[in-house]
Amino acid sequence: MSAIKRISIWIAIVIPPLSFYVLLARSLMRFPLYDDYHAILGFLLQWKQESGIRRIAEILTYQHNDYRCMFANAIVGVQYSILGHTDLKTLQIIGDLFVIPLFGVLYLIWRECGRPHDYTLLAFVPVSWILFQLQYEGTLNFAISGLQCIPVILFALLTCYLATKAGRAAFIGTILSLLLSVASYADGLFLIPIGVIIYLQRREFKRLAAWCCCSMLACLVYFYGYDFTVEVVHSNSNNVILNIFQHLSPAYALAFLGDIAAIRNPLPAVLYGIVLVGVLIYATWDRLFERRPALYYSALFFLFTGVAVSGHRSSLGIVTAMNSPYRINSTVLTILLYLYLADRFYGARIRPLIFKTCACIFGVLLVGFNFASNRGGEKVLLIKRHKVDVAMLRWERHEPRPPIIVSSSDDLTADSEKRGTFEPIEPTLSQSIREDIYKLPELPMGY
Repeated sequence: MSAIKRISIWIAIVIPPLSFYVLLARSLMRFPLYDDYHAILGFLLQWKQESGIRRIAEILTYQHNDYRCMFANAIVGVQYSILGHTDLKTLQIIGDLFVIPLFGVLYLIWRECGRPHDYTLLAFVPVSWILFQLQYEGTLNFAISGLQCIPVILFALLTCYLATKAGRAAFIGTILSLLLSVASYADGLFLIPIGVIIYLQRREFKRLAAWCCCSMLACLVYFYGYDFTVEVVHSNSNNVILNIFQHLSPAYALAFLGDIAAIRNPLPAVLYGIVLVGVLIYATWDRLFERRPALYYSALFFLFTGVAVSGHRSSLGIVTAMNSPYRINSTVLTILLYLYLADRFYGARIRPLIFKTCACIFGVLLVGFNFASNRGGEKVLLIKRHKVDVAMLRWERHEPRPPIIVSSSDDLTADSEKRGTFEPIEPTLSQSIREDIYKLPELPMGY
């Protein structure tokens, strides 16, 4: 490959992350948003009262709704220990930056396929354009969500990558990555059956035993003192596991897996989900788990996640499968299955004219997808920031909340505004300011 061609490929890889982070920098939140109040400010209000080992226990056991976000708690606690207060904007940036190591792990998984270096680099260009886009804006510029939804996927993929490696260091890394994934978000628990399947397939029974012991320990820590009554919010059951099996929904799972292909209408998401599951079934028939285990089991993790989320959330309606924070799962699954196809059909004999035509069409669609996703995602981020700013200004002036008026028919934040998502939450905000946990920034001129 010539130097000019190689430089062109690197430019094509670098453009999406540059535009991605420029857009995010322009739309950073100034104030807490919804879950930030309980998950960060509420956590610090309790954590500040403890000392020594009890602070570590608080990191492990503090429960936000039906989740325990130990990884996020640790980062928030360390930041507070250094600064003496929390800086939500910095936490947003940290969460956003986790997309970069996620990109790196995807490359490691792809490199495992062992194709020539030039092809490996060229075929990886679309990954950058699919990953670095703002469809999953619900996990970006959102302090607590960015420290949950992206790290859990990063550590899940790293677990699947390391689990197939030989050597003690790789296995220790696998266990540590599993624990970090579970500590990031409840989705990490779905890695447990994945690991069992991996070690059974490879007949590594000693590692299987160690995996099961560590998994049991992770579950004990995660569910020790867990408040199951929060599940009443979502269903008539107060048992997480029972609730999942009672409400399994294939349609919801498919919409969850394919929501990158839709905006509000679940039908395109369901149809695209069928395509993704079909490719995964074909990959299973093709015995991808033997040839490229890291790639296969990483994709299988998302299938397990989609099925479990359907049992957990389907009672809220299939439209909720379109939620922006879920789209990071569909995004990464799409990338993994694209990499499988890129590996599977490497070297296929295609006429040059047909190949060039298809490549041009694919490139145009990819750039269009990235541009449209960034445009729509930035718009939502800016609207959310504006509505949070206005709500905070009303709070400072002690003004009542006005009637909700949808600004336009395509305002994707309207439902959130009706639910009061952008409003300050009391008494958490006032207590945090009074305790010097949170310093309220000033609004810019014009508000």
